[in-house]
Amino acid sequence: MINKVGMSKQLIIALSIVNFSVTAGSVFFGYFIYTYAIETGWISLKTLNEDWSVFHSVDWVWLFFVLLFGSVLSIILGVKLANRFIIPINFLADAAKKISQGDLSARVEDAEGHSAEILELMHNFNSMAQQLETSVKNAQVWNAAIAHELRTPITILQGRLQGILDGVFQPDPVLFKSLLNQAEGLSHLVEDLRTLSLIENQQLRLNFEWIDLEYHVERVLLIFKERLHQTGFNIQVELSVTQVYCDSRRIEQVLIALIDNAIRYVNAGVLKISSNMIEQSWVLQVEDEGPGIPIEYQRDLFNPFFRLEQSRNKELGGTGLGLAVVHAIVVAHKGLIKYSNFQNNSVFVIILPLKVN
Repeated sequence: MINKVGMSKQLIIALSIVNFSVTAGSVFFGYFIYTYAIETGWISLKTLNEDWSVFHSVDWVWLFFVLLFGSVLSIILGVKLANRFIIPINFLADAAKKISQGDLSARVEDAEGHSAEILELMHNFNSMAQQLETSVKNAQVWNAAIAHELRTPITILQGRLQGILDGVFQPDPVLFKSLLNQAEGLSHLVEDLRTLSLIENQQLRLNFEWIDLEYHVERVLLIFKERLHQTGFNIQVELSVTQVYCDSRRIEQVLIALIDNAIRYVNAGVLKISSNMIEQSWVLQVEDEGPGIPIEYQRDLFNPFFRLEQSRNKELGGTGLGLAVVHAIVVAHKGLIKYSNFQNNSVFVIILPLKVN
C-alpha cells in the first residue's frame, strides 16, 4: 500500500519510536542487569544505597547497553528513512539525466511507498516530462507541416521569377497577379502562425469593446464581394443581436476565415450569417448548403493543418490553419465553437459570453 503520510510526520513518528524504545530499553536493561548483579553477588542493595552518587561498574554496563541499543535502533530507522527519501530522489535524478540526453520517454516508475511530498514530486515530474515530450513531438509535426506549406509558394515564386530573368515567361499582369497571390498566401500563413503562437503562449491581447456587429459583417462581405459574385454565392444576413462585446479585429478575422473556407470548399448557394441571444451569451452562426464534413473528420476539424483528403489537391486549397485560428480566437474570448452537419448543411456556431469579466 502506498504510504501517503507526509515527510514531516514520518520524521516525528520515527523520532517518537526512538524515544519510546530507548526509554523502554533503559527500564528493561536496568531491571535485568541490576537483578542479575544482585543475584550473583556482583553488587548488593546496601552498596547501591551507600554509593548512589558514584558510578559502579554495573552502572557502566547498564549505560553501555542502553547506548548500544539506542544507537543500533537509530541507525536502523535512519537507514530506512534515508532509503525512503533518497531512493526516489535518485530515480528522479536518473530520469532527469535521461531526458537531458534526449530520451524524452523517461519516467519515474517506483511502486514502493513514499511520503506524500515525494509522491507529488514524482507525479509532477512525470507530468512535466509528458508535456515536454508532447511539446517536442508537436513542434516536430509543426516544423514539418510549415516546411511543407512554405515549399510550394516559395518554389512557384522562385521558378516564375527565374523564368522572367531567363526570358521564359513574359512579365505581364496575369503573371504578376499569380505571383502576388502566392505572396499574399505566404503573408496569410505567417499571420495565422503568429496568431496561433500568441494564443498558445497566452500572449494574445484582446481589445474588448462594444461593437456594431452589422457594420463589421458588411466590412468583411465587402472584402469578398467579387469572389462571392464569381462563385455564385447568395449572402443572407439575419442579425437579431448587433451590439457585441468583443475584439472587433479578431471577430472580423473569424468571419473572414469562415467565409473564405466556404468559398473554397462549399457548394454555391445561400450562405447565411445570423446572430441571436441565448441567456447570457450571444450566438453567431454561419450556415451553408453543403456538402458538409463527414463525421469521421469532424473531431480533427479545428486542428492545425487539418484538411480533408479530397480537398488537398484543389486549386484553391488553403493551408489548413483557418479553422484552427478561428477556434483559438473563440477560446481566447472565453467562448465555444461547434460544428454540425444537419441535412448536409454545414453550420458553424460560435457562442461567446455577453460580457467577459
